[in-house]
Amino acid sequence: MEKNKSNDLNSYDHIDLNELFFILWNKKLLILLATSIFAILSINYSLRLPNIYTSEALLAPSNQSESMNSTLASYSALAGLAGVSLPTGSASKSQEAIERMQSLDFFSNYFLPKINLQDLMAVSTWVPETNSLNYDASLFDQKSNKWVRSVSFPKTTVPSNQEAHKIFMNIFSFSEDSSSGFVSIAIDHQSPYIAKKWVEIIIKNINESMREADKNLSIEAINFLNERAKVTRLTDLKDAISQLLESQMQTLMMASVAEGYVFKTISSPVVSEEKSAPSRSLICILGTIFGFFMGIILALAIHFYKNFKEKS
Repeated sequence: MEKNKSNDLNSYDHIDLNELFFILWNKKLLILLATSIFAILSINYSLRLPNIYTSEALLAPSNQSESMNSTLASYSALAGLAGVSLPTGSASKSQEAIERMQSLDFFSNYFLPKINLQDLMAVSTWVPETNSLNYDASLFDQKSNKWVRSVSFPKTTVPSNQEAHKIFMNIFSFSEDSSSGFVSIAIDHQSPYIAKKWVEIIIKNINESMREADKNLSIEAINFLNERAKVTRLTDLKDAISQLLESQMQTLMMASVAEGYVFKTISSPVVSEEKSAPSRSLICILGTIFGFFMGIILALAIHFYKNFKEKS
């Protein structure tokens, strides 16, 4: 008795490939229909997607900023004698710049004021013939130049800096070569002209922001050291203050005259002539394959459901 039950179970577990082939062959029209529907839908979907263009720049760390960083580190012991705390972290200027470029502060203070917010968050299509942008009417009214989107709290009609920053981080990318120190930054956008412009804005303003920060720090340090020099009577301490003043004056000079303070541009961003996304052929192929397998699953489901209904 036990042996017969075991044979029955094995017969149920066994898959007859010939039977499976005939099931699918009999349902070939259903499979073809499902495949065709998904193929058409994927083609329609891919054609609706706007072209995305990428503009990229290759940057090299400026030797001036890196040498000043090492100079400050070498004077850290003297700074301690004078009561001044100098930055001695291991992070280089270029690493700091990469982190700054991703920060909300940099985006809000140095990038967002230089662009049109609607170009970041409301573009629907780019018109190559006129190099103009069309905006999503449900988000931004192009005629009145006002935001009209309907959102719920905590979002506001005019997008906040935090919301805009999240969108920006989706189109901004970077990579760093640890061996050479070269940094590549890129922007994706429907308009290749805007993509190029925004990369240039980032490069210019990351240099400017860090230049201004170091200039202000050097000026404060120089003022402080001059005050300490007036009140100290120790010769060794006066010598230390003099060396620190010299270092800070050098930093201030370099920050004032160096154009590429943190990054030098090796390869400038360009207006891309070819789109980087979407891959419409890949979308269509994957959509068609998905439809084919969905057709097979549907055909098998219908067959076994009918068999179950007949047996019951």
